[in-house]
Amino acid sequence: MLVSGSSILASLAASTLSKINAATAVKPAASSSDPLAATPAKTAKDEFLDYAKMTPAQKMRAAMLGKLNVTEEQLKAMTPEERKKVEDKIKDMIKQQVENDPKMKTGSILDVSA
Repeated sequence: MLVSGSSILASLAASTLSKINAATAVKPAASSSDPLAATPAKTAKDEFLDYAKMTPAQKMRAAMLGKLNVTEEQLKAMTPEERKKVEDKIKDMIKQQVENDPKMKTGSILDVSA
């Protein structure tokens, strides 16, 4: 992998922890007329299983969005111009992380340290 794992794992752990805290926070009782009230919130187990099914690229994207404090839902709701700005920022963050990875040497195409 071209990207340093510790920074991605740290940001994913922080993102997952905030999701768990949000999911377990005490919420006021929903009114019975609310049709979404019967829909159970995702459990920590569901969140973990969703994360485990992600590809490395999806995990990296989730980590970058977490650093920007943006969810996929928020990204989808943005105007095309706002969305492009966020997507460009993600590209820049990935490029910066790859360039600053001390394990990669200039001219390296492949990481054979594994």
